[in-house]
Amino acid sequence: MDLSKKNVKKILGIITFAVVLFSASQNLSAVASFFAWILKIVSPIIVGLCLAFILNVLMRVLETKVFFFMANSSRPSVRKALRPISLILTVIIALGILALLMLLIIPQLTASAGILINKFPSYCNTLADWIDGFTDRFGIDVNLQFLRNPKIDWQRFADTAQSFFSIEGKNDILSTTVGVTSSLVSGVTSFLLGSVIAVYVLAEKEKIGRFVQKIAEATLPKRVYGKTREICTVASNSFSSFITGQFTDAALLATMCFIGMSIFRFPSAAVVSVIIGASAIIPVIGPIIGEAISFLIIFMDSPLKALLFLVFILVLQTVDNNLIYPRIVGKSVGLPGLLVLIAVIVGGNIGGILGVLLGVPTASAIYALILNWLNRQNEPTAVTDKPSEENAEDDTDGKTSEN
Repeated sequence: MDLSKKNVKKILGIITFAVVLFSASQNLSAVASFFAWILKIVSPIIVGLCLAFILNVLMRVLETKVFFFMANSSRPSVRKALRPISLILTVIIALGILALLMLLIIPQLTASAGILINKFPSYCNTLADWIDGFTDRFGIDVNLQFLRNPKIDWQRFADTAQSFFSIEGKNDILSTTVGVTSSLVSGVTSFLLGSVIAVYVLAEKEKIGRFVQKIAEATLPKRVYGKTREICTVASNSFSSFITGQFTDAALLATMCFIGMSIFRFPSAAVVSVIIGASAIIPVIGPIIGEAISFLIIFMDSPLKALLFLVFILVLQTVDNNLIYPRIVGKSVGLPGLLVLIAVIVGGNIGGILGVLLGVPTASAIYALILNWLNRQNEPTAVTDKPSEENAEDDTDGKTSEN
């Protein structure tokens, strides 16, 4: 065996990797705690990069579609002002949408919850009267005393909520309050720091991109660098197109919901349509939350209309999920409608909500990479009977020497 310096380094590297892998497998809890600690430290950076990626879709539209004339201006000051203006407008639009949703949803939900608490006994009595009238037709006697005198054990409800939010088995109110408050403060802090990071990334995204590219060129082999760059480019395009398609579908769903609610004269059409559209951005659980909140809002006005609304929104979302969403999102990410549905189903089974969110753009990236590979494989090879340049030169030299 050739024990050269290069081979010795390879052997030592393999041994070191094997020892580290074995040690990690014997201390999985410590490894998990270490990675959780690392994730907690870098979570603001991850949040910032994710926010920057999402906001970059809007900022790019402003730069290329709205203020495109500034990029083509002959004045350097106008060209330099394009990025700050687009970035400021992007932040303002994002904050405006967030504030609009908060101002519409939270007050309406709070008011609906207060009305529900006050009218809950009367609703129970109305329901009991309806059941009595229905059962009397068949001569059935039903004891509905629990509905006519509903009693809610608020202490039991508080105990259940406390046990749900208990931290590491500590059920006392102080530890629960401290734990929930700490988690809330940590989440808000990460979001605020991530927002600041996102603004810096958007302002200097070209410089950051060139810096990362130089590092990749210096550290990766040329072939690996080319493949990595291709994968990153395809993935970036797929995720950007998915975000655009997702927001487009949400806006279209909100518009259809408003038109339908106006036709059928459901109450609070504008507020409910905004809630349905905003919740549609979040896969799987988002529409369920939006339907529950909307049902509660309409229920305060008319229980019968709330039930009819539930039927209406289920039909609307069925049409959207099977006809509109696959076409819009599929067209945006370059996937056929059937593959979009398959990506959502498979992603949900693998990773739950996060799997559904990442399933479509991931499938789109894989689909695009496969198509690129197939196109390269199917490229016609130029086969000719003409001699190569070297053979032609040799033939020429031979003829000259013979002459």
